[in-house]
Amino acid sequence: EKMLRRGAGQWVGSAGAGGRRHLFGWLAGALKKNVAKVNLVREDGTLVPMLESPIAPVRDLAQQYAKFGKGCNKCTAPKIISCPKSGFPSHCTEECYHEDTAHQDYVPKLRQVYEDMVDLRSGRAFPEFNFPGPPGHEFQRAELFNWLTYLSDRRFNGRDAVIGSARTPDEREREAQSLRHISSIFTYPLTIAHSIYWNNTLGDPSKLDKRLDEDGNKLPWRIAVLGARREATMPYRIWAELCAIFPEAHFHLHLVGPEVPEKLHEETKEILPGQLTISWTRGEYQDVHQFTDIPDLFVAFNSGMGFNSTVEGRNSWDDALDLVFHDTGFKPLLFTSHSKEDSGRDYSYIARRNDCRFLMHPAENTFMSLNVDAAVNNIRHMINTNHTYSVVRGAPPSGVIAGDTLMERLYNAIK
Repeated sequence: EKMLRRGAGQWVGSAGAGGRRHLFGWLAGALKKNVAKVNLVREDGTLVPMLESPIAPVRDLAQQYAKFGKGCNKCTAPKIISCPKSGFPSHCTEECYHEDTAHQDYVPKLRQVYEDMVDLRSGRAFPEFNFPGPPGHEFQRAELFNWLTYLSDRRFNGRDAVIGSARTPDEREREAQSLRHISSIFTYPLTIAHSIYWNNTLGDPSKLDKRLDEDGNKLPWRIAVLGARREATMPYRIWAELCAIFPEAHFHLHLVGPEVPEKLHEETKEILPGQLTISWTRGEYQDVHQFTDIPDLFVAFNSGMGFNSTVEGRNSWDDALDLVFHDTGFKPLLFTSHSKEDSGRDYSYIARRNDCRFLMHPAENTFMSLNVDAAVNNIRHMINTNHTYSVVRGAPPSGVIAGDTLMERLYNAIK
């Protein structure tokens, strides 16, 4: 718990600029004690079924797949037959398994999911979680093109060496797994950073240090993460990556949601002086809106806001979006989805509101998590955290926002 709450300011401690701190020890240590060594492949080349795994969390998850999942999409009986190639409980009978030829198309991804789960609990050393410190100087910027380029520029560790150093097929396979592990947690700050840099969600990204008060002090860029879940309890070091990308800026993250831990409710911590502050609020945004400063950017990670939406009924996100679109000065909302299908539902729900305008239509997120998960209710539905993202903001009935007409934008660009 102490490691979980440790301040990211320690990334510039005794190690100095560019040094390394093992700030993900809370995960590596917790998983390491589950099992000493796991042999995933049997002598005959088949995989040990997840239902028979010596790792309790893997076994528990397999039981959920067996109880709630769909195999061939025809049967509703529990999935007690495990696929020997992927290890997943996939079918109710041997006959059903052999008749379902379409299942083989999903085997490679399912096997990858199983291998990654076991690897995280294998007890091996995890150099991937020994993260780099801040850049040596403010001109040392990593390119926000893709995961491999960014992590290589920042000198993140892979299993064998620094990311980007793999040469042989085996090294590339292990590096790909390291990329999946790292991207599963850094997808949150990198998705925000990508939208700031490429979609100007905070205005001109080259002028993030120009926001000053009357005394010349930097004012923070306020980012509200709505419906925060996993991201509310991540180590501070993960969010500090925003400061490695934009060292000249000062960010204030406000993590809001009913799943924020009670012990963090109404806490505010300065993580990196003059660069990063984090606040937590347990509750719905509509309940705290009037008591907080208006954010400059709203973010909703994997909200599923379109999943239960109806044409006539109210959606659980309606009240919050009413405020975001109408009572914040038309600040942008960045929202992500787990898959292309989820994105379509989210987009349809937002588009039907008719009180907003898309600044960026749904597109595959360059910095989605490369770690793939199989949905518990259907192992053929593969999902990635932050797979797709869009940017939208409220708009008046005329659709024209002051300062945002074509001529005004051209004038400001020239100026």
